[in-house]
Amino acid sequence: MSMSNFNNKTVVITRPIERADILADMVIKQGGKPLIIPTLELQLVESEELLYIANNIDDFDWIIFTSPAGVKSFFNTYKSDKIPCNIAVIGVKTEEELLKYGDNKPKLLPEKFTAEGLLEAFESIDIKDKKIALPRTLSARKVLPEGLEKRGADVLVAEAYTSAIPKDKTLILDLLDKLLDGEVDIITFTSPLTFTNLIKIIEEEKAEKLDDLIYALKNNVIVGSIGPITGNVIKKYDIETIEPEQYTVKNMIDAILQNIN
Repeated sequence: MSMSNFNNKTVVITRPIERADILADMVIKQGGKPLIIPTLELQLVESEELLYIANNIDDFDWIIFTSPAGVKSFFNTYKSDKIPCNIAVIGVKTEEELLKYGDNKPKLLPEKFTAEGLLEAFESIDIKDKKIALPRTLSARKVLPEGLEKRGADVLVAEAYTSAIPKDKTLILDLLDKLLDGEVDIITFTSPLTFTNLIKIIEEEKAEKLDDLIYALKNNVIVGSIGPITGNVIKKYDIETIEPEQYTVKNMIDAILQNIN
């Protein structure tokens, strides 16, 4: 399908700085001006549970990676390349990160890149009494571990990274001014925290302008969401979003282009 480009529109990228370049390159190739303003910082964590998983991986039947950061954190502590147990991943970017560390082809990659999608993929697999390792951020939703445990699995959640509000909020406060001054055309959110952190920072730093921010997001800019989990959080503020059918940044960009042209 042929699509027009962004026609020099300013596209804000709120995802963590480590993941922003790929999306920025897509925006540039489609004729847009990327503005990288992370509302989320990722910090790898070497938790006690993560060390236990890395040192006892032979005891597990499955390990599940839900993000590239989880993969990176695991291999920071794991002293080998090959993972001996079954592997499940959410998202093609997570799979790509996994394959950087050797021949670790995932056994399970759901069509829907969500916790619910992975649980659906597990429906045809007997996981009763199976030990499952789940390295991720502790701020993630509990849908996945609780869903696995309901089916009889023994799940060990290990903190692998933290998703924190950026220490330096200068760029985010500058973004507020740009949004209110009409200098932003499109803003993208790739996780619920990229949106809720923006709201929280403005509530704490510029509370008197929060209503103006929400008005601007409703009326003055196009809001792109990577998928329904993120989109539903945004819609609680009556802000309309454009979402792709498949939850990747490329498909999000394509969906935005199709809707604006």
